[in-house]
Amino acid sequence: MKARLVANAAIVNYPNLESGLVKLQRGEALTAAEKVACSQFRLRDADKSVEAVEEQHDLIVKEAFKRRKVAKLAAYEDVAFIPPTSNECERFFSSVKLVYTDLRKRMEPEKLEKVMCLLYNKELWDVQVVDDVRRSNAN
Repeated sequence: MKARLVANAAIVNYPNLESGLVKLQRGEALTAAEKVACSQFRLRDADKSVEAVEEQHDLIVKEAFKRRKVAKLAAYEDVAFIPPTSNECERFFSSVKLVYTDLRKRMEPEKLEKVMCLLYNKELWDVQVVDDVRRSNAN
């Protein structure tokens, strides 16, 4: 199972993109292939911002011993919102396979969807919430 969920597994369609996004989220340097794969997330004025940081640095050097904080400008968009979908989907389908056994083959797809939604998001509900929803729908 671990071999299927590693970063360079056969299921990963774009390994350079996925590893590049992970490195961007961690603030690490990208390889050339990862830069090409993540080029869609590069900010348009990133080159201008690098020049602006260099100009600010020159001003700081000229003003001897005067400390000034220079904000590091990002070259890429914030990619923290991008989830690792392929591995998450693989785990989700594996859990569906465990729930959808021979004894439950007659379960309707809508009911299976509801069961999996409750199972996958179990931190968002408890038995009392489900009971309240059932009672409100019964009326």
